[in-house]
Amino acid sequence: MSTRKERPQLKMGPLAGQQGPGNLMAGFTSPVAPDAQTDLAIDAIRPRPQQPRRSFTPESLARLTDSVRTHGILQPLSVHQSAAGYDLISGERRLRAARSAGLTTVPVKVFSGLTERQVQQLSAVENLQREDLNPVDEADAVLDILSAELDLPRDQLTPRLERWKSMRMRDPALARASEDERQAIAHLDTLFRGLSRGEWTSFVANRLPVLRLPAPLLDAVREGRLDYTKAIALRRAPEKLREALLADSDTLSVQQIRQRIQEAGRVGAPHEDLDGALETFRRLTAKDRLAGLTPEARGELLSLLKQATSIMVDRTDAPSRKRLR
Repeated sequence: MSTRKERPQLKMGPLAGQQGPGNLMAGFTSPVAPDAQTDLAIDAIRPRPQQPRRSFTPESLARLTDSVRTHGILQPLSVHQSAAGYDLISGERRLRAARSAGLTTVPVKVFSGLTERQVQQLSAVENLQREDLNPVDEADAVLDILSAELDLPRDQLTPRLERWKSMRMRDPALARASEDERQAIAHLDTLFRGLSRGEWTSFVANRLPVLRLPAPLLDAVREGRLDYTKAIALRRAPEKLREALLADSDTLSVQQIRQRIQEAGRVGAPHEDLDGALETFRRLTAKDRLAGLTPEARGELLSLLKQATSIMVDRTDAPSRKRLR
Protein backbone atom coordinates (compact mmCIF):
# COMPACT_ATOMS: atom_id res chain seq x y z
CA MET A 1 0.00 0.00 0.00
CA SER A 2 1.47 3.32 -1.04
CA THR A 3 1.33 6.50 1.00
CA ARG A 4 2.41 10.06 0.40
CA LYS A 5 5.78 11.11 1.71
CA GLU A 6 4.48 14.41 3.03
CA ARG A 7 1.29 14.09 5.02
CA PRO A 8 -0.96 17.09 5.70
CA GLN A 9 -1.31 17.77 9.42
CA LEU A 10 -4.75 18.15 10.95
CA LYS A 11 -5.32 21.69 12.19
CA MET A 12 -7.96 22.09 14.86
CA GLY A 13 -9.61 25.26 16.04
CA PRO A 14 -11.71 28.08 14.58
CA LEU A 15 -13.37 27.56 11.24
CA ALA A 16 -11.94 30.77 9.83
CA GLY A 17 -15.12 31.59 7.96
CA GLN A 18 -15.44 28.28 6.08
CA GLN A 19 -19.12 27.41 6.05
CA GLY A 20 -21.69 25.08 4.56
CA PRO A 21 -21.93 21.31 4.38
CA GLY A 22 -19.60 21.17 1.39
CA ASN A 23 -16.81 22.75 3.40
CA LEU A 24 -17.60 21.06 6.68
CA MET A 25 -14.62 18.73 6.63
CA ALA A 26 -12.26 21.43 5.44
CA GLY A 27 -13.63 23.78 8.07
CA PHE A 28 -12.64 21.53 10.95
CA THR A 29 -9.58 19.87 9.50
CA SER A 30 -7.95 22.27 7.10
CA PRO A 31 -6.21 20.94 5.11
CA VAL A 32 -7.68 17.44 5.29
CA ALA A 33 -6.77 14.73 2.83
CA PRO A 34 -6.16 11.03 3.37
CA ASP A 35 -2.65 9.72 2.91
CA ALA A 36 -4.01 7.07 0.57
CA GLN A 37 -7.12 5.31 -0.67
CA THR A 38 -6.85 1.56 -1.01
CA ASP A 39 -8.49 -1.78 -0.22
CA LEU A 40 -7.91 -3.16 3.25
CA ALA A 41 -8.66 -6.52 4.86
CA ILE A 42 -11.76 -6.32 7.05
CA ASP A 43 -10.04 -8.18 9.88
CA ALA A 44 -7.32 -5.50 9.98
CA ILE A 45 -9.80 -2.75 10.90
CA ARG A 46 -10.59 -2.16 14.57
CA PRO A 47 -13.79 -0.27 15.51
CA ARG A 48 -13.09 2.39 18.11
CA PRO A 49 -15.11 2.24 21.37
CA GLN A 50 -16.13 5.90 21.04
CA GLN A 51 -17.82 5.86 17.65
CA PRO A 52 -20.35 8.74 17.29
CA ARG A 53 -22.85 6.34 15.66
CA ARG A 54 -23.47 3.66 18.26
CA SER A 55 -26.68 1.83 17.26
CA PHE A 56 -27.88 0.04 14.15
CA THR A 57 -31.32 -1.52 13.76
CA PRO A 58 -31.28 -5.12 12.49
CA GLU A 59 -33.65 -4.15 9.67
CA SER A 60 -31.52 -1.32 8.30
CA LEU A 61 -28.36 -3.40 8.65
CA ALA A 62 -30.01 -6.27 6.74
CA ARG A 63 -31.01 -3.90 3.93
CA LEU A 64 -27.49 -2.49 3.71
CA THR A 65 -26.04 -6.02 3.72
CA ASP A 66 -28.21 -6.93 0.72
CA SER A 67 -27.07 -3.77 -1.08
CA VAL A 68 -23.40 -4.47 -0.32
CA ARG A 69 -23.78 -8.06 -1.49
CA THR A 70 -25.18 -6.78 -4.81
CA HIS A 71 -23.25 -3.56 -5.41
CA GLY A 72 -20.29 -3.68 -3.03
CA ILE A 73 -19.12 -0.78 -0.83
CA LEU A 74 -19.79 2.42 -2.79
CA GLN A 75 -18.37 4.89 -0.25
CA PRO A 76 -14.94 4.17 1.28
CA LEU A 77 -14.59 3.83 5.02
CA SER A 78 -12.13 6.07 6.87
CA VAL A 79 -9.37 4.60 9.05
CA HIS A 80 -6.46 5.95 11.05
CA GLN A 81 -3.14 4.12 10.70
CA SER A 82 -0.87 3.95 13.72
CA ALA A 83 1.84 1.63 14.97
CA ALA A 84 -0.90 -0.54 16.53
CA GLY A 85 -2.84 -1.00 13.29
CA TYR A 86 -5.90 0.54 11.63
CA ASP A 87 -8.58 2.19 13.77
CA LEU A 88 -11.98 2.95 12.24
CA ILE A 89 -12.83 6.66 11.96
CA SER A 90 -16.19 6.31 10.21
CA GLY A 91 -18.18 3.60 8.42
CA GLU A 92 -18.91 1.05 11.16
CA ARG A 93 -22.32 0.24 9.65
CA ARG A 94 -20.73 -0.40 6.24
CA LEU A 95 -18.03 -2.50 7.91
CA ARG A 96 -20.61 -4.70 9.65
CA ALA A 97 -22.61 -5.06 6.44
CA ALA A 98 -19.50 -5.99 4.48
CA ARG A 99 -18.63 -8.68 7.02
CA SER A 100 -22.21 -10.03 6.94
CA ALA A 101 -22.12 -10.03 3.12
CA GLY A 102 -18.99 -12.18 3.16
CA LEU A 103 -16.54 -9.55 1.87
CA THR A 104 -12.92 -9.93 2.93
CA THR A 105 -11.70 -6.45 1.93
CA VAL A 106 -13.26 -2.98 1.85
CA PRO A 107 -12.21 0.33 0.24
CA VAL A 108 -10.77 2.76 2.78
CA LYS A 109 -9.35 6.25 3.07
CA VAL A 110 -6.24 6.05 5.24
CA PHE A 111 -5.24 8.92 7.56
CA SER A 112 -2.21 8.92 9.82
CA GLY A 113 -0.31 11.15 12.22
CA LEU A 114 -3.45 12.26 14.13
CA THR A 115 -3.94 12.48 17.87
CA GLU A 116 -6.80 10.61 19.56
CA ARG A 117 -8.61 13.91 20.04
CA GLN A 118 -8.26 14.72 16.33
CA VAL A 119 -9.46 11.25 15.31
CA GLN A 120 -12.49 11.64 17.59
CA GLN A 121 -13.38 14.98 16.06
CA LEU A 122 -12.87 13.83 12.48
CA SER A 123 -15.03 10.77 13.22
CA ALA A 124 -17.81 12.99 14.57
CA VAL A 125 -17.64 15.37 11.60
CA GLU A 126 -17.79 12.56 9.03
CA ASN A 127 -20.73 10.92 10.78
CA LEU A 128 -22.63 14.20 11.02
CA GLN A 129 -22.62 14.35 7.23
CA ARG A 130 -24.80 11.23 7.07
CA GLU A 131 -28.50 11.93 6.50
CA ASP A 132 -29.75 8.96 8.56
CA LEU A 133 -27.97 9.78 11.82
CA ASN A 134 -30.49 9.50 14.66
CA PRO A 135 -31.04 12.42 17.11
CA VAL A 136 -29.17 10.75 19.97
CA ASP A 137 -26.04 9.99 17.95
CA GLU A 138 -26.29 13.41 16.31
CA ALA A 139 -26.29 15.15 19.69
CA ASP A 140 -23.40 12.95 20.84
CA ALA A 141 -21.40 13.75 17.70
CA VAL A 142 -21.96 17.50 18.07
CA LEU A 143 -20.87 17.34 21.72
CA ASP A 144 -17.75 15.40 20.72
CA ILE A 145 -16.85 18.19 18.30
CA LEU A 146 -17.57 20.94 20.82
CA SER A 147 -15.63 19.10 23.52
CA ALA A 148 -12.54 18.99 21.28
CA GLU A 149 -12.89 22.56 19.97
CA LEU A 150 -13.53 24.14 23.38
CA ASP A 151 -11.12 21.80 25.21
CA LEU A 152 -13.77 20.84 27.77
CA PRO A 153 -14.63 17.34 29.06
CA ARG A 154 -18.12 16.17 28.14
CA ASP A 155 -19.33 16.24 31.76
CA GLN A 156 -18.43 19.94 32.01
CA LEU A 157 -19.62 20.91 28.56
CA THR A 158 -23.40 20.60 28.96
CA PRO A 159 -23.73 22.88 32.02
CA ARG A 160 -21.45 25.42 30.33
CA LEU A 161 -23.59 25.39 27.18
CA GLU A 162 -26.75 25.89 29.22
CA ARG A 163 -25.18 28.75 31.17
CA TRP A 164 -23.92 30.45 27.99
CA LYS A 165 -27.34 30.07 26.41
CA SER A 166 -28.93 31.80 29.41
CA MET A 167 -26.37 34.60 29.14
CA ARG A 168 -27.06 35.06 25.43
CA MET A 169 -30.83 35.10 25.99
CA ARG A 170 -30.67 37.62 28.86
CA ASP A 171 -27.95 39.81 27.39
CA PRO A 172 -27.62 39.45 23.57
CA ALA A 173 -24.75 41.96 23.47
CA LEU A 174 -22.92 40.00 26.22
CA ALA A 175 -22.07 43.28 27.93
CA ARG A 176 -21.80 41.60 31.34
CA ALA A 177 -19.91 38.52 30.12
CA SER A 178 -16.21 38.03 30.72
CA GLU A 179 -13.77 38.11 27.83
CA ASP A 180 -13.31 34.32 28.01
CA GLU A 181 -17.08 33.82 27.91
CA ARG A 182 -17.46 36.16 24.92
CA GLN A 183 -14.71 34.31 23.04
CA ALA A 184 -16.27 30.92 23.79
CA ILE A 185 -19.71 32.07 22.64
CA ALA A 186 -18.26 33.65 19.48
CA HIS A 187 -16.49 30.37 18.76
CA LEU A 188 -19.78 28.50 19.18
CA ASP A 189 -21.43 30.83 16.65
CA THR A 190 -18.69 30.04 14.14
CA LEU A 191 -18.72 26.30 14.81
CA PHE A 192 -22.45 25.95 14.26
CA ARG A 193 -22.31 27.92 11.03
CA GLY A 194 -19.81 25.32 9.81
CA LEU A 195 -21.98 22.47 11.06
CA SER A 196 -24.99 23.87 9.18
CA ARG A 197 -27.22 22.98 12.13
CA GLY A 198 -28.77 26.33 12.92
CA GLU A 199 -28.08 28.30 16.07
CA TRP A 200 -26.22 26.66 18.92
CA THR A 201 -28.79 28.07 21.35
CA SER A 202 -31.47 26.07 19.50
CA PHE A 203 -29.30 22.94 19.76
CA VAL A 204 -28.99 23.44 23.54
CA ALA A 205 -32.74 24.00 23.94
CA ASN A 206 -34.07 21.36 21.55
CA ARG A 207 -31.41 18.68 21.05
CA LEU A 208 -29.51 18.33 24.32
CA PRO A 209 -32.65 17.22 26.23
CA VAL A 210 -32.64 13.98 24.24
CA LEU A 211 -29.53 12.86 26.13
CA ARG A 212 -31.38 13.25 29.45
CA LEU A 213 -34.17 10.86 28.50
CA PRO A 214 -34.78 7.79 30.71
CA ALA A 215 -32.70 4.86 29.46
CA PRO A 216 -35.58 2.93 27.78
CA LEU A 217 -36.59 6.01 25.78
CA LEU A 218 -32.99 6.90 24.95
CA ASP A 219 -32.36 3.40 23.59
CA ALA A 220 -35.60 3.46 21.58
CA VAL A 221 -34.70 6.78 19.93
CA ARG A 222 -31.13 5.66 19.29
CA GLU A 223 -32.35 2.45 17.64
CA GLY A 224 -34.93 4.27 15.52
CA ARG A 225 -37.92 2.65 17.26
CA LEU A 226 -39.27 5.91 18.69
CA ASP A 227 -39.61 9.40 17.26
CA TYR A 228 -37.74 12.09 19.22
CA THR A 229 -40.84 14.26 19.75
CA LYS A 230 -42.74 11.29 21.17
CA ALA A 231 -39.85 10.51 23.50
CA ILE A 232 -39.89 14.05 24.87
CA ALA A 233 -43.63 13.70 25.55
CA LEU A 234 -43.21 10.27 27.16
CA ARG A 235 -40.46 11.32 29.57
CA ARG A 236 -43.04 13.01 31.83
CA ALA A 237 -45.14 9.88 32.22
CA PRO A 238 -44.94 7.63 35.32
CA GLU A 239 -42.79 4.58 34.64
CA LYS A 240 -45.60 2.01 34.25
CA LEU A 241 -47.63 4.27 31.98
CA ARG A 242 -44.49 5.13 30.02
CA GLU A 243 -43.83 1.44 29.34
CA ALA A 244 -47.40 0.92 28.09
CA LEU A 245 -47.35 4.00 25.87
CA LEU A 246 -43.91 3.09 24.51
CA ALA A 247 -45.27 -0.29 23.42
CA ASP A 248 -48.10 1.48 21.54
CA SER A 249 -46.06 4.45 20.30
CA ASP A 250 -46.22 3.37 16.64
CA THR A 251 -49.99 3.84 16.59
CA LEU A 252 -50.16 6.98 18.76
CA SER A 253 -49.55 10.60 17.78
CA VAL A 254 -47.66 12.99 20.03
CA GLN A 255 -50.95 14.68 20.94
CA GLN A 256 -52.55 11.35 21.86
CA ILE A 257 -49.58 10.47 24.06
CA ARG A 258 -49.84 13.80 25.87
CA GLN A 259 -53.59 13.37 26.28
CA ARG A 260 -53.24 9.92 27.84
CA ILE A 261 -50.59 11.19 30.24
CA GLN A 262 -52.88 14.04 31.28
CA GLU A 263 -55.83 11.68 31.76
CA ALA A 264 -53.73 9.32 33.87
CA GLY A 265 -52.60 12.28 35.96
CA ARG A 266 -56.20 13.28 36.72
CA VAL A 267 -57.24 9.80 37.89
CA GLY A 268 -53.94 8.56 39.32
CA ALA A 269 -53.25 8.27 43.03
CA PRO A 270 -51.77 11.50 44.49
CA HIS A 271 -48.91 9.67 46.18
CA GLU A 272 -47.84 8.12 42.86
CA ASP A 273 -47.71 11.56 41.27
CA LEU A 274 -45.68 12.84 44.21
CA ASP A 275 -43.26 9.91 44.05
CA GLY A 276 -42.71 10.52 40.34
CA ALA A 277 -42.21 14.25 40.85
CA LEU A 278 -39.70 13.65 43.66
CA GLU A 279 -37.78 11.14 41.55
CA THR A 280 -37.61 13.63 38.67
CA PHE A 281 -36.46 16.37 41.08
CA ARG A 282 -33.68 14.17 42.45
CA ARG A 283 -32.49 13.42 38.94
CA LEU A 284 -32.52 17.08 37.90
CA THR A 285 -30.67 18.33 40.99
CA ALA A 286 -27.41 16.53 40.32
CA LYS A 287 -24.37 18.67 41.06
CA ASP A 288 -23.47 19.25 37.42
CA ARG A 289 -27.01 20.52 36.68
CA LEU A 290 -27.02 22.83 39.71
CA ALA A 291 -23.63 24.23 38.71
CA GLY A 292 -25.10 25.39 35.40
CA LEU A 293 -27.94 27.42 36.94
CA THR A 294 -27.94 31.17 36.54
CA PRO A 295 -28.08 33.34 39.69
CA GLU A 296 -31.73 34.13 38.90
CA ALA A 297 -32.61 30.44 38.55
CA ARG A 298 -30.77 29.66 41.82
CA GLY A 299 -32.85 32.31 43.58
CA GLU A 300 -36.11 30.93 42.20
CA LEU A 301 -35.15 27.38 43.18
CA LEU A 302 -34.20 28.47 46.70
CA SER A 303 -37.55 30.25 47.11
CA LEU A 304 -39.47 27.16 45.99
CA LEU A 305 -37.45 24.91 48.31
CA LYS A 306 -38.26 27.20 51.25
CA GLN A 307 -41.97 26.95 50.37
CA ALA A 308 -41.71 23.15 50.20
CA THR A 309 -39.91 23.04 53.55
CA SER A 310 -42.60 25.22 55.10
CA ILE A 311 -45.34 22.88 53.84
CA MET A 312 -43.55 19.82 55.22
CA VAL A 313 -43.02 21.43 58.64
CA ASP A 314 -46.53 22.85 58.97
CA ARG A 315 -48.46 19.83 57.66
CA THR A 316 -46.39 16.96 59.08
CA ASP A 317 -45.76 18.47 62.54
CA ALA A 318 -49.37 19.51 63.14
CA PRO A 319 -50.73 16.03 64.07
CA SER A 320 -47.80 15.50 66.43
CA ARG A 321 -48.54 18.78 68.19
CA LYS A 322 -52.21 17.83 68.61
CA ARG A 323 -51.30 14.50 70.18
CA LEU A 324 -49.03 16.23 72.67
CA ARG A 325 -51.83 18.53 73.95
